[in-house]
Amino acid sequence: MFRVRTVAAIAAIAVVSLVATAGTSFANDCCVCPPAPIQTTLCVAPPCSCCSQNVTVCVPGCCTEAPTVCWQRGFLGRQIGTYTWACCGHSVKVVVTRRGDVRVRG
Repeated sequence: MFRVRTVAAIAAIAVVSLVATAGTSFANDCCVCPPAPIQTTLCVAPPCSCCSQNVTVCVPGCCTEAPTVCWQRGFLGRQIGTYTWACCGHSVKVVVTRRGDVRVRG
């Protein structure tokens, strides 16, 4: 019986606190919601390759500029392209295997 009363009291306190904060105005706070994520298509053309592929990735909505790309050699003959959007600090790694398979990380 004591546990039921304790749980009921805690629930009542929680409801009262939610009702009290629901009427609070946040007009003075500078709360700006970030833009929704967008899908963009990257043309993946690794160096020393005659093929290019289009890859669709999801990036934050604030990434509006064109990305820069930096290619490196990876393990087992893979080529890793790091696409970086300087305006929002987001980056995506695209891995191209020796067989030409494309995998997106990040």
